[in-house]
Amino acid sequence: MKLLSGKLCFTLAVALLSVSLNAGWPSKEVHAAVGPITVNLSETSEAFKNPNMGFRPSVYIGSTNFPDKEYTSIYKHYIPYTSLENAASDSVQKIKDWSNTAWAGLENRNIKVVPRVVIVYPNTGEYWPDGIPHGDPAQQWLSDTYKTRMVAFINKLGQAWDNDPRVAAVEFGLFGNWGEQHIYPNKFADGTDRIPLSFQQALGDAYVNAFHNKKVMVRYPDTFIGYPFGIQWDSFALPDDVAGGNGEIARDAWRTQINSGEVAYDWGDQSNLGGSPDGTLGSASNTNYVIDWIMRTHTSSLGWIAEYNASNSAVEAGATAMQKVLGYRFVINQATFSGSVQPGGTMNVSFNVTNKGSSPFYYDWPVEASLLRADKSVAWKGLFNADVRQWLPGTDWNVATRAYNNAPAANAVSGAFTIPTNLAAGTYTLALSILDPSGWKPSVRFANTNYYAGGRTPIGKVGIGGDPSDQNLGSFAALKPDNTLSYSLTSGPYDGGTSGGGGGDTQAPSAPANLISTGTTASSASLAWSASTDNVGVTGYDVYRGGSLIGSTSSTSYTDSGLNAATAYSYTVKAKDAAGNVSLSSNTLNVTTASGGGGGTVSYEAEASVNTMAGGAAASACSACSGGSKVGYVGNNAGTLQFNGVNASAAGAATLTVSYLNGDASRTAQISVNGGSAVTLTFPNTGGWTTVGTIQTQVQLNAGNNTIKLSNPSGWAPDFDRIQVSSGSGSGDTQAPSAPSNLSVAGKTASSISLSWTAATDNVGVVGYDIYRGGSYVGTSTTTAYTDTGLAASTAYSYFVKAKDAANNISAASNTVSDTTSSSGGGTAALVLDNFDNSPSWPGSNDLGKWAGANSFANNAGAIDSGALKLQYSNNGWLGSDVNQSIAAYTKMIVRVKGAAGGEQSHFRVTLGGVEKTFGDFSGNTITTAYKDIAIDLVANGVNRSAPGQLTMAFWYGGSGTIWIDEIRFE
Repeated sequence: MKLLSGKLCFTLAVALLSVSLNAGWPSKEVHAAVGPITVNLSETSEAFKNPNMGFRPSVYIGSTNFPDKEYTSIYKHYIPYTSLENAASDSVQKIKDWSNTAWAGLENRNIKVVPRVVIVYPNTGEYWPDGIPHGDPAQQWLSDTYKTRMVAFINKLGQAWDNDPRVAAVEFGLFGNWGEQHIYPNKFADGTDRIPLSFQQALGDAYVNAFHNKKVMVRYPDTFIGYPFGIQWDSFALPDDVAGGNGEIARDAWRTQINSGEVAYDWGDQSNLGGSPDGTLGSASNTNYVIDWIMRTHTSSLGWIAEYNASNSAVEAGATAMQKVLGYRFVINQATFSGSVQPGGTMNVSFNVTNKGSSPFYYDWPVEASLLRADKSVAWKGLFNADVRQWLPGTDWNVATRAYNNAPAANAVSGAFTIPTNLAAGTYTLALSILDPSGWKPSVRFANTNYYAGGRTPIGKVGIGGDPSDQNLGSFAALKPDNTLSYSLTSGPYDGGTSGGGGGDTQAPSAPANLISTGTTASSASLAWSASTDNVGVTGYDVYRGGSLIGSTSSTSYTDSGLNAATAYSYTVKAKDAAGNVSLSSNTLNVTTASGGGGGTVSYEAEASVNTMAGGAAASACSACSGGSKVGYVGNNAGTLQFNGVNASAAGAATLTVSYLNGDASRTAQISVNGGSAVTLTFPNTGGWTTVGTIQTQVQLNAGNNTIKLSNPSGWAPDFDRIQVSSGSGSGDTQAPSAPSNLSVAGKTASSISLSWTAATDNVGVVGYDIYRGGSYVGTSTTTAYTDTGLAASTAYSYFVKAKDAANNISAASNTVSDTTSSSGGGTAALVLDNFDNSPSWPGSNDLGKWAGANSFANNAGAIDSGALKLQYSNNGWLGSDVNQSIAAYTKMIVRVKGAAGGEQSHFRVTLGGVEKTFGDFSGNTITTAYKDIAIDLVANGVNRSAPGQLTMAFWYGGSGTIWIDEIRFE
């Protein structure tokens, strides 16, 4: 055997030889490299393009040019609103058609866009669509007409762009000048210029519901608190807007949300910016000043500065330095792999990678191993079970040392791949790559000197059916000049193997589509959706109400029962397969149950799949409608809508309520029951095509199923939302549940009392319990437990509980229990940071009157649940609550907490007063499934009690579950 220039002769018996190689090793023979081979790779000195990061130019209004630039793969695109929608009735297809024209061919250049839709672009134009009043620079943004129209439009954007591979992320846009959610220099009546809170809530909810697969960015860090949005700091690094940068840092959402920006050269103090892109990048001190802000804010991409002159050597040096830290930069340090594998055997591959940039990569793109033939074509490929989103950069940037105080981790990735039995024997090059799932092509590139044009990083030679012939990887290519990468607009399932013996399934099903309501009653909502697809097979669907799992089914329909009458609910559905892979969420469906009076009311959605639409009648999205959709184009002779399966328990008269939308003068429609004679109904104007109104009429129904047909042979009918049928038979539920029993005190603190009781029974079903303190209502629980918080220490309280059903029948009271809260202890009263009683409301501020909030949880900012903060997490979520006052008089922090499964203390890290540890390490205690006061010794943990700053809890560390925090206080 020859190993470098030395010669060693020996007999290889049972033991296998492990060989360690350097990536730059010259061509040598290796006949016995049958064991694992380890190679050390080198970081390249190059800066180069990578998706969704780096210098980010803008394509302005009126421009169609995406110019080639050396470090640019992402562009902001300013889009006039009226290019996408003028009339409210304009379809989603209009947005798709515009996108296909404006972005034609970008996939072949590996370019992606960040669109921002604007209505007012000062000094350029205003793009108000039809139907929205405007003219007053302040009041035009505050009408309900504008708000409703924007909510509906955002829903259309989601349908058009959420699965468009050309879209890298979305800037919020829409509201205010330049779409920046402000109207400066104008002011609203309250003296502010920022988007009002009610509009933040309405439009923020719309974006969350519309975009499940794309990240969203807003302009200001002090807006949309609690929403899973990143920041677009359009005055990036400007000394006049340091508050904006510090606010972005304090928001601390960069691990899961994109931070981007634009270096502003048209206003303010330019002393550290040089007044132009060349002025910034041509000066080392100016370049470093901007880099410091990039690293502190974990910024992915920057605009305006992208317009630099690359032919100036000094400027080019600054651009290269900035590109190497702007966004992510993945460097493979070391890799180990099987040197020889028999066909049908297992090839083990492992490597560790460090992110030396400033931000994560924000999408779950797959990591691939491949075996290349001598001509570099792919002979075999397979996916690792890896998550590139977790390859995080360092934290706590140190301006003095120009390095992160907390260095980035080396992320270990490993896979075991079954090599096909029909792979021809021979020597292959093992390569690594990160794929764009739109086409499954190599896209994100590692920053290593080992590089083959086309996006693959070679690490060594593998022998199939024998030893590898050599370890000569040939010549490497430069990364910067390689412009061969691309992606596809359509993509089928991955056609390679997977880690885990080749039979492991890591591909999630597609998201369920077309979630609709097929009918509601006063206490139930029936849902249906289009089936998902999977590379192996879908095994079922999980149904969520308001973000909480309520049930599972193996079919494409589900009925949620035990609901309250005349109440709005929202639903999503996820598909799952046998390997436990879970899809993205379906569209969000908003449903309102029928009213609970009379003899029972049943609701039937117009767009339900069981109905018959003929002629031009068609369903479309409608955010104001009960099922999220409506049916239009009924009438004009051919268009008809027939409701099928309208059920009546007995023949007779029924009241029919028709919910409809009409933006014209009165329209008419004819109604026919079971094919009988048609009766003409008149539908007055409802105030617009996004406003729902109702009319009522009497119909005669047969026992069993009936049909109700709507038509108009001589003109257009209105758009239809749903019908509701009330039999008036007096057969509604009038029986109250039994009284809850065995009410007792399950636990208490200085500020809370926990109750439990035995469940009540009902002829239909109990839907909840009302809790009374001293005879006054204090809250409701859907379980047989409740914790009453915000109480005074050493004080007696009494309680009883009543049960209720869906028809709002109320039981008699339970037994009464009394107890006294605990003493706060010591000579100093406890200092409550937050008892989560929603006073003040969550999120917003804590009981100290200071800021508190959260983001990126599965239930967004968390939710107040029976007087506690419920946090659902899956390796995501961040909570912050400002203390910002001395707590030197206190030695302990008490967290009253419980978990869904118990043992969640290692799932999140707590930071306070300069100390960061897991909750378990901080407290030395365990979270259980029952509420428990867990004490953290502030003194023993070295917490700075004089200046504690902000209490934070970060859930980024691989845990998944649910916890409830009842109270946080200092004693």
